[in-house]
Amino acid sequence: MSDPTTPPRRRRLRGWMVFAIVAAVAIAAGGITGKILSGASGGTGPSDTVLRFFQAVRDNDAKGALAELATPPTDTTFITHGVLTAAHTAGAITDISVPATSSTVVPVSYKLGGETITDRVSVQPVGNGYKVSTSLNSGGITLKGKTRPQLPLSIAGVTVTTDTVVLLPGSYPLTTTTDHLRYGSGALVVKRLGDAPSANDLKLELSDAGQSAAADAVTSSLEACAQQKSFAPTGCPFKLTATTADPSTVTWTLLSKPAQDVKVTISATDVSRSTVEVPLQMRISYLDGATTVPQDLATIQAVGTIDLLSNPATLTWTS
Repeated sequence: MSDPTTPPRRRRLRGWMVFAIVAAVAIAAGGITGKILSGASGGTGPSDTVLRFFQAVRDNDAKGALAELATPPTDTTFITHGVLTAAHTAGAITDISVPATSSTVVPVSYKLGGETITDRVSVQPVGNGYKVSTSLNSGGITLKGKTRPQLPLSIAGVTVTTDTVVLLPGSYPLTTTTDHLRYGSGALVVKRLGDAPSANDLKLELSDAGQSAAADAVTSSLEACAQQKSFAPTGCPFKLTATTADPSTVTWTLLSKPAQDVKVTISATDVSRSTVEVPLQMRISYLDGATTVPQDLATIQAVGTIDLLSNPATLTWTS
């Protein structure tokens, strides 16, 4: 029986106040979905584990990150303080946000080099807490068949000696033994725990330095060719035939600008014998008796092989 001395409206108001107090306590305890964990986490729930893991990655704390994994990789060559520091120079991790949840699949968002990344990280019960169980790089990043024996690959300054590597989120600088060539864009970006970059991310390409080296090699070779007093300069891609004039009177002039038109095709088997092509427009002037004869040759598509491993690059004309 209701208290006859308490008006119905007052009883309803009291009930709402009790509900509000209970809800506030629940939110404070993190029990309502929607609470965001972003600071220090000493809890044992799924979200706490994921937060600690990403905070360790952000802080280049390799040991701390590995400690949050259910099954740490056997090869941790590229999970070190030094490698993570290099990976986060251009790909810093910031603004980590993990909503409180009791699920074993935990949403997380963060910025990697300024780009907002969202992910869902799996965890599993271990002891009195949880550990991250998402497969790193979906089992590892396979490099076999993606790199050249002539050009050993280094990730963040560490030479790769295995067919598979494991990387945490970051932007890893890639280098090789020459700055004329690069793998991919020169950096391997891992955005999420399960990401395994494709072969295109490691495609061997000519770098800006390589293009400049090729242009310099072409220019140097053609300038030397133009100095020869010959109708058919030795080792050069141009000549004039069917004349009996004195070759000592020959003057060659390059009319085109080959350095702007150099095309390099990297060899699929031997980068020291890559192909270089360039269109040439040449003018020859010589004495035929007492008469000076100027003549412009038809445009020539000069082709040669270039050694991109040498410094400076060396060039041999083949046609």
